[in-house]
Parts: sequence; structure tokens; C-alpha cells
Amino acid sequence: MRVSAKAEYACRAVLELAKVHKITEVIQINDIAIRQNIPRKYLVQILLQLQRAGLVKSKRGASGGYMLARGPADITLGDVLRTTDGALLSVECLEEKPDTEVQGNESDVAMREVWKDVQQRLENIVDEVTFEDICRKVEQSTSMYYI
Repeated sequence: MRVSAKAEYACRAVLELAKVHKITEVIQINDIAIRQNIPRKYLVQILLQLQRAGLVKSKRGASGGYMLARGPADITLGDVLRTTDGALLSVECLEEKPDTEVQGNESDVAMREVWKDVQQRLENIVDEVTFEDICRKVEQSTSMYYI
């Protein structure tokens, strides 16, 4: 699995929106770009894609900006990754033919089943991680005290 720069930026943008979800109604795009060090022009495209997918909403006007369309507990890492990059794991043998057309020797068929299992497990993992979970990790990492 390879996470693209676009997917990484999208995750960071959603994380920023999740962190302020209960504090403010909206956050301006410039604030997201600065806090997460994302190029503004690229962030505009990413937020539009996330908006089309129903993950974020926008509010127009001087006090406008972006907000999550659902709570952070209802948006998963998998939601964002699929929105930006499509399939989580690109395995050529899984894309070539549907199951009914599988041909080849026993090794080919066995490896195809292994890759299908890996793909399913990966999807399960990213679908279990919510942005609320990630926010909790951020809070834990920033609330450490040293003596």
C-alpha cells in the first residue's frame, strides 16, 4: 500500500477539522493550510473532493470556511483514503479478471486468494480507525509532562 501525498494532505486536513469540531463552527482554508503546512491551492482541490464525497461541508461568506459533514467518530481513515486514492491496495492479479474467469495453475489461484485476504484485512484496519481516535492520539502526544 502506498499513501499518496494527496491522501496524506487530505488526512491532515480532516484531522484539523476534527480537532476543532466541537470548538468552532467552521475553520478557514488558510488556517488549515498554515497549521498543517499544506499548499493552499492544492488544499482547495482536496477539500472540494472531500466535499463531493460528503465528508466535509463549506460555508460561504466572510465568516465562512470548512467543517466536517459528520462527527469525527463517523469518519474513518478508509473514507478519506478511498476518496483521494481509490482502492487501498492495488494488486494487478485482482484487477485483471473477475473470480469467475480465474485461470492459471494452483499457485496463481492460491496467491490470488492470499492477496484478496490481505486487501480485506487492510480495508478492515483503515475502516476501524476514526478521526476521533486520531484526535485522541494527538491529545495524548501533546499532553505529556516532563519533570
